[in-house]
Amino acid sequence: MITALPKSMYTCGTLSCLRLKALVLDDIPEDYPICLSSLNYLYLSVSIQVSADKFIGKLSAGAPLLKKTVVQGPVYSDQFLDSMTSYSDLKSFTTCLLEWGPTVDSTFNKLEHLCMCTCSSGWWDLLIIFLQRSPILRQLQLIKSCNSRPLSSGNQPGFTSTTHVPECLSTTLQTLEWRDYAETEFDMPVASFLLKNATRLSEAKIFPEYAAGPNEKLRIRTALAKLSRGSPTCHLSFGN
Repeated sequence: MITALPKSMYTCGTLSCLRLKALVLDDIPEDYPICLSSLNYLYLSVSIQVSADKFIGKLSAGAPLLKKTVVQGPVYSDQFLDSMTSYSDLKSFTTCLLEWGPTVDSTFNKLEHLCMCTCSSGWWDLLIIFLQRSPILRQLQLIKSCNSRPLSSGNQPGFTSTTHVPECLSTTLQTLEWRDYAETEFDMPVASFLLKNATRLSEAKIFPEYAAGPNEKLRIRTALAKLSRGSPTCHLSFGN
């Protein structure tokens, strides 16, 4: 586990890509400035949620050119998500937040690609927030990228549809990719909502979960093929 990083790294003006894994954010001095004027790509894996907000807040001010961010771990506050919206050029965001609770009121005006892990219990609530706050989103990926144990159907929170369809579903979303799709009472309504309301969708590709047998995969494909599609030009395909 990383316990300390050289202070010079936080003021490196030529650094364009930064990958921090198993990071304990309390190890970063609170009074130390961050100035990464050339940083375009950030990959952040947080081990313990302590001072993540302060770190991300400093990063917002010190890395104005950030275009792609990948975040994994227990970072789940209003301040963290709000700080992500401060990047005017942010076009791609990948998130695997093991815990999440609050809401965010800011807008991701230039976000075109969103990749979200479906392992956490509140992933749908977070996804709908991002869809509502990303008016020009074009690509959506749903994956299981972490090592969290999937929730059983008995512990999976019920799907709650929203009466307000996010703008991007009816105007800009073009591709949907869903990996490790499971035949559950939760995944099916989510898939139905997305396919029905994404009226500009040109391609949707769904991969049944790896552990599913041939018969189960066939049931999944048959059920999904029967779902209503809001886009008459949407091509629905299935991966192995």
